[in-house]
Amino acid sequence: MTYFQIKKHIKEALLPVCGEYASYEAEKIVCHIFGLDKRTLTLISHEEAPDKTEETENTVARRKNGEPLAYILGNTDFFSLNFLVSPACLTPRADTEVIVERALEFLGEKRANVLDICTGSGCIALAIAANSHAKVRALDISEEALDIAKKNAVRLSLSDKVTLEYCDALSEDFAKECEKYDLIVSNPPYIPTKDIAALSEEVRREPFGALDGGEDGLVFYKRFIEVLPAKLNTDGIIIFEIGYDQEEAIRALCENAGLYCEIFRDYGGNVRGALIKIDQNEYK
Repeated sequence: MTYFQIKKHIKEALLPVCGEYASYEAEKIVCHIFGLDKRTLTLISHEEAPDKTEETENTVARRKNGEPLAYILGNTDFFSLNFLVSPACLTPRADTEVIVERALEFLGEKRANVLDICTGSGCIALAIAANSHAKVRALDISEEALDIAKKNAVRLSLSDKVTLEYCDALSEDFAKECEKYDLIVSNPPYIPTKDIAALSEEVRREPFGALDGGEDGLVFYKRFIEVLPAKLNTDGIIIFEIGYDQEEAIRALCENAGLYCEIFRDYGGNVRGALIKIDQNEYK
């Protein structure tokens, strides 16, 4: 079979699982199995491929069984960077890139101090560091996720700009820390516990601790809105990723705390983030 025929076979097999993304995933799988980049695959698409039928079918079967593609491949792209991933960390998603965009818009050319909480694979922290003059401190409670993030920092030559640390951000020890930041970002767990069982098989393969936001999905936001404003430098801001249905709840939490809150959307038009600052005047 040619590379084109193999890609077509994989696409057809994945259509029931991936829908409109089947072609994209088929291309990623072919590149992974045969050790090719996208450009090379295009150039040799009609050439005969080596026989890797068993590996191909095993990979397709894993994907059809709901295993996230990023875990199968061991990596994924985010903000034009390639990140190692594993079942120890949440898979970076394109929808989260808008969080990085808003962070970079705020940072501009500043030599700022940034804090990233619940860093997981390190995708937000490292994308910010790669595209700004900022120094980033990135925290997570999972040692396994931090191991992946540290490997990503090394692969991307960003270990000098990003410090990765174990930390329980809900603890009193963290609340008592006095260090100040110009920007604090976080994509915390925000799915209500009762809703996790109803998620897709693919999402439920991801770490429970990276999904579970407590009974109402707001455990982290409630705590962070309580303690993080004291960690901001003058004119500093907080940027959270939030759930599509959490706008009213986040606005209410901020209003009760006397904070300015701007809700923004991703490129799919869904509520995706909250920009929060101490000054009640509109963010400029």
